[in-house]
Amino acid sequence: MSTAALPSPVVRNSLTGRYLASPAGTGAVWPKSPDQARLKAVHGALEDRFLTRPAFLEATETDLLESDLNGVLDLLFSLPDRLFDGDAHAFAAAVGLRPEQARIALRPPVPEPARIGRADLYHDTTGFRLLEFNISSALGGFDTPELNRLLLEDERLADFAAAENLTFPDAVGALADFLRATAENAGAGAGTPTVALMDWWPGYRKTEPKIRALAALLERYGIEAVPCHTGQVRESGGRITVDGRPVDVVHRYFTLGELTADAASLARAEELLDAFDRCGTPVLSPLRTSMHGNKRALAMLWEERCHRTYDRSERALVERFLPWTQELRQGPASVRGEKVDLLAYCARRREDLVLKPSHGLGGVGTVLGRSVGDQEWAKALSRAAEGRYVVQELVTPSPEEFPDTSANGRSPWALNWGAFLIGRQYAGAFLRGLPTDRADVISYDNKAHAGCVFQAPRPDPRPAA
Repeated sequence: MSTAALPSPVVRNSLTGRYLASPAGTGAVWPKSPDQARLKAVHGALEDRFLTRPAFLEATETDLLESDLNGVLDLLFSLPDRLFDGDAHAFAAAVGLRPEQARIALRPPVPEPARIGRADLYHDTTGFRLLEFNISSALGGFDTPELNRLLLEDERLADFAAAENLTFPDAVGALADFLRATAENAGAGAGTPTVALMDWWPGYRKTEPKIRALAALLERYGIEAVPCHTGQVRESGGRITVDGRPVDVVHRYFTLGELTADAASLARAEELLDAFDRCGTPVLSPLRTSMHGNKRALAMLWEERCHRTYDRSERALVERFLPWTQELRQGPASVRGEKVDLLAYCARRREDLVLKPSHGLGGVGTVLGRSVGDQEWAKALSRAAEGRYVVQELVTPSPEEFPDTSANGRSPWALNWGAFLIGRQYAGAFLRGLPTDRADVISYDNKAHAGCVFQAPRPDPRPAA
C-alpha cells in the first residue's frame, strides 16, 4: 500500500489523535538516560527494534476485547462436546494429532484446558479481528511491561500518560497470580510457590535466556522460579525435584511435538508424565490445551455443523471477530452457506485469501494470495491441500502513524497485536509493526519492530458506596 493511498490523517482512536497532536507525539519516544537493567532486558527479548511510540486502547475497546477473547476461548474449549459427543480423542484426530500424540495429551486423569494464551490480532476498519489463538503457557512477550515502564522514563510520554490517566496491565503479575493459585489448588498451601520453568532438554540451550529473563521477573512477585530442562527432573520423597529443589508447579515450555518426535522422546515423555502424576505436580498448561489452539480448531468455528449449535450471540461473535477460516482440502465445502468446490473457490478469490499451516509460528509457511500470481497461487493451493493447512479471509490492518525522520515527520505502519488472556482477564498486549509497504506478514521473523500498549482507565466494576 502506498502512502498516497492512505486516509489523512491516519488516526485510529481519540487517544492516538491526542497523542499525535501533543508534544509527546512529535518524535520518537525514548528516555534520555534509561534504566540500564530494564533496557538490557527489553533489548535482549525484543531484538533491539522498537516502534517510535506506544499504541493506545480506549476503555470500551479493552472491555470488548476481553469479552471477545473469552467468548472465543469458551467456544474452542466446547468443541469436543459440540461436535464429537464429548470424545476428546476424536477431536484430537480432527485437529491433526497422531494417535500417540493424542494418547500423551489426553493421558488420564485428563486435566482441564488452562485459560492462558495469546491472541494475534489485526485492527481493521471494523475493529479487532482474531487471526489465531496461541493457547499455551509457552508464550513470548511477557517481558513487554518492562518496555512500558522504560518508555515512561521519557518525560513527554509520562506527562501525556498522567494527563490521560493511562495505565497498562501487568502480564507477569497476572501470570504470577495464576501460578500461585495453581499451586494452592494442588495443595501447596499459601506462601512462596516453587515453579519450574521447564523446557524439553534438546531445545533448552536456545530458550534458556528467555526462560531466565521470565524467572527474574516472576521473582519480583513472590514466585521462586527455577529455569530448567526435563533432564534435570528427579523424583524424591513423593515430590518432583529439580537439582534437589522440590517443585510445586511445572510451567511448561516443552511442546507435544517435541515429546513425540521419535520413539526415544516418546518413552522419556511417558516417564516424565508418570512422575508428574505420581507426585501430583500440576503442569501449566496441560498438554491437551494446545489442541484447542490449533488453527484447525479455529476453522471448526466456521463449519456449518458448528454454526447450527450457536445461539444468536455466539454466531454474531464468530462472524464479527473471526475471519472466515477453513481447513484446506480437495472436494466440496460450505462457504457461508454456499456449496462450492473449495480449491476452485480459493483460486477465484486469490486476492482475498491467505494460506497458513495448521501448526507453526512466526508466519513461516504463510502465503498471501495478493502477493503472488495466479499460477503460483494455484501451486500453493495444490501443495497445501495435501498437507495440514487452513485458508483464511485476508484481514488488512488499518495503518497507524508513527513519528519518523521524514519530511512530514510521520509514516504509516501496520500492527500485529499480541493480546494475553490469563484466567478470564485481559492481561495486556505487545505490538509487532512494519511499514505498510512491507507488512504482508508482520512477525519478528520478518524483522518487525516491537512496541507496547497503554490504555484508558476501565470503569470500576464495584457499585458506588
